[in-house]
Amino acid sequence: MSEQMIELGDALLATYLNPETKNLLIKCLEITGFDVISTENGLVSIHLRQEKLSATEETNQSNIPQSIFPSIPRLREVFEFIELNYHQSIRLKEVAQAVGYSSAYLTDLVRRLTGKTVNNWIIERRIAEARTLLLETNYSVEQIALDVGYQNINHFYRQFRNYHQTTPQSWREKQRFHALL
Repeated sequence: MSEQMIELGDALLATYLNPETKNLLIKCLEITGFDVISTENGLVSIHLRQEKLSATEETNQSNIPQSIFPSIPRLREVFEFIELNYHQSIRLKEVAQAVGYSSAYLTDLVRRLTGKTVNNWIIERRIAEARTLLLETNYSVEQIALDVGYQNINHFYRQFRNYHQTTPQSWREKQRFHALL
C-alpha cells in the first residue's frame, strides 16, 4: 500500500500508509491546526480549523507547554489580555476596558462560559507562573510573588495556599524531591 492521495479542495486528506507513518501524520496535522475527522479503512479525513492564531497566541504557545485558558473564541481577547498583563496589577475594570465590555457584562459572560470569574483566571495564571518559577529557578518566593504580579507578599502566600494547601516554599521542596525519585 504505497499509494498516497492528497486532495485539499475541501480540506480532505486521504492516504494509504503504514500505521506508524499514519500516526505520525495525524500528530503533525493536529499540531499544525487540522482536526482529524476520521481514520477509517486507511483513510485520514481532516478539516482545517477556522480559528487563526494571533501573533500573541503563537508566541505564548511556544513558551507555555499548554495554556491554562480554555479555547473559547468569544473570550480569546480576554485571555490574551490576561496573558500579557497578569504580572502587573490588573483588575476586572482594566480587562473589561481592554476588550470593550462593561465590567458587569464581562463578569456575566466569563462566568457563564467558564464557570469562573475574571479575577479567578488572573489568579490561576499567576499561580501557574509561580509554580513554573518555583520549579525552574532558585528565585526567592518573595521575588516570584513580585514577578507574577503581587504587590503584597502575604496575599500571594494566602492565594497559593488556597490552591495547593501548602506554602510556596514547601511546595517547591516537595516537587523537587519527587522529581529526584
